[in-house]
Formats: sequence, structure tokens, C-alpha cells
Amino acid sequence: MLAMLASHLLCSWFVFLQPCYSTFKTLSRATPHTDLQIWCMYWAVVGTFIAVENIFGVFMSWLPFYWELRTLFLLYLSLPQIQGSTYVYKTYLEPFCRINEAEFDAGIASATSSILDFFQSCVTSVTDVFFSLLNQTPVTTQPQSDRAYDTGTLN
Repeated sequence: MLAMLASHLLCSWFVFLQPCYSTFKTLSRATPHTDLQIWCMYWAVVGTFIAVENIFGVFMSWLPFYWELRTLFLLYLSLPQIQGSTYVYKTYLEPFCRINEAEFDAGIASATSSILDFFQSCVTSVTDVFFSLLNQTPVTTQPQSDRAYDTGTLN
């Protein structure tokens, strides 16, 4: 529990806040193209790590020393003196993405199309139900004031 708390605090500062501010500074001033490339590589590697961790984190968090190893790895990626994210990007992520680029593009296009089709069908179904409810004729009842005191039936 203590390791998890320490990991979250360290990673929040060194992995997200400090690089986010450095990216802001890089984008807000006229800097060389290299700085921008370094920060883009960093965010690509960290984004990939976070996505994989979100998928498999439930299983990995049970491993001994998971939080300590996670913290060390994220510090390795984020510390500018080491530039671990540049190494991981150029060694693993870039070649993997280049090899699978066509499949990724096709998968993204297919998923986008499927999601749009799904939402369009949901909206169509909801509007169909809504308009069918509007088109139903309500049961008409005789107003209370008309039938309450019919004097012909009382005698």
C-alpha cells in the first residue's frame, strides 16, 4: 500500500506534471525541431505504457515489486538526463508501428466506422421509439366535470 502511494506521487510529478510543463514550454517558444521530437516521442511511449497498463494492470499489479519496478521504469522514461523514452521509442515503438502501420490504419478506420454506425443505429432507434410514442393516440376519457352530476341517473 505504501509502495503504491509513493509510486503514484512520484509518477504524478515526474511522469505527468513535469513533462507536461516542459512540453508547454517547448511549444510556447520558438525551439528547434529536435526538442519537439523528443517530447512527442516521450508522450507516445508514456501513452503506450499507460494503455498497456490499463489493459493488463489488474494482473500485473499482483506481481511482487510491481509498483517499485513501474516507478523505476517511468522514471527511466521521464528523466531528461537519461532520455529513456527516446531509446524505447526508437528501439521498440517506432519499428513496431512502421511494420504494422497499414494494419493500424485499417483497424482505426474500421473501428471508427463501426462506432459511428453503432451510434447512428442507437440514435435512430431512440428517435423511432420517441416518435412512435408521440404518434400513439392517448386513451380519451370523459372529463370528470361532465359525468359527475348526471341528474338523470340519480332518480
